[in-house]
Amino acid sequence: MPFLVTGFEPFGGQHHNPSQAVLGLLPSQVGSLETTSPYGPSETVTAILPVDSGGVAKELSRLYRKYKPEAALHLGLAEGRALISLERLALNLMDFSIPDNTGVVREDQTIVPGGPLALGSRLPLRRILESWQRENIPATLSNSAGTYLCNQVMYLALSSLPQEVPVGFIHLPPDETLALKKTSPYTPLAVQAQAVRLALETTLNYVADRFRRTR
Repeated sequence: MPFLVTGFEPFGGQHHNPSQAVLGLLPSQVGSLETTSPYGPSETVTAILPVDSGGVAKELSRLYRKYKPEAALHLGLAEGRALISLERLALNLMDFSIPDNTGVVREDQTIVPGGPLALGSRLPLRRILESWQRENIPATLSNSAGTYLCNQVMYLALSSLPQEVPVGFIHLPPDETLALKKTSPYTPLAVQAQAVRLALETTLNYVADRFRRTR
């Protein structure tokens, strides 16, 4: 069972999205033959999601059926943030400040009718944050994934995948490519890739620890 990692295509008039670009810098597998996971190394499968609030649910469903992931880590761009942000919560709400790539703007709409108001990440958040801090990666925990498609994907993932599957979302700040267009804080794409790799490795160890406790 692979680890699934997704990013988004560019949106909002941009021609670049770090969450898409970083996928090409990730290793093809997480862990090693000496890993504590009962499964050994896990394959890393990547996919690019459309910025399409009407179609993204179908694409996620297709990916989950195809790969049946052992864990799912979804990535997106938060252009106004200076730090890599590990999201705690997804809200059952779509309320867009800009249109998606199909021109749709959603206001005050639920993602899953009748679903809980909020769902919590199933990643080992503190472990991941500590792994970043040890490598001096600028990062933080965030209490809000917003109300755009990043939040929508996080909520759909938590709603769709089995409870035992670690699922979560990381918001990436601008990288050096986006920073060329405006003078704003950024994190180099290579550092973003290192952060995602560490998050995957930490999650694999978390899965292994949980497996050992149940034996």
